Amino acid sequence: MRKFIGLLICAFIMNSCNLFEGTGVDFEIKNNTNAVLHNVQLKTNKGSKTKIFNRLEPGKSVSGFLKMKKGKGNGGYVLQYEREEEKAEKIINEKFSDGNAMSHKLIFEIEADTVYLDIEHYY
Repeated sequence: MRKFIGLLICAFIMNSCNLFEGTGVDFEIKNNTNAVLHNVQLKTNKGSKTKIFNRLEPGKSVSGFLKMKKGKGNGGYVLQYEREEEKAEKIINEKFSDGNAMSHKLIFEIEADTVYLDIEHYY
């Protein structure tokens, strides 16, 4: 019984600390427009790995984990995408500090004329 409780505690700690994913933030990008979005990218302005989605259909969403480099200073998240036959749009929003996310999850909702950002915090 003690081993089971110890194993349960270890599993809880590893799950809550994202030990396997590293430093970063969960995200979701929703396309609430009537158009297909192309080359949807999410990154930081401090050199994180870029998450790229070639095509995002109307009414659909994509999600994932944006891994960040620890100790890279303060910065912001950059969402970039292209609408059909239009120039690329770039949105810089929400801050992070010293490579650590200040939020648990970023939810971007792309509308016809604006982008909303909803933030889920750790607390």
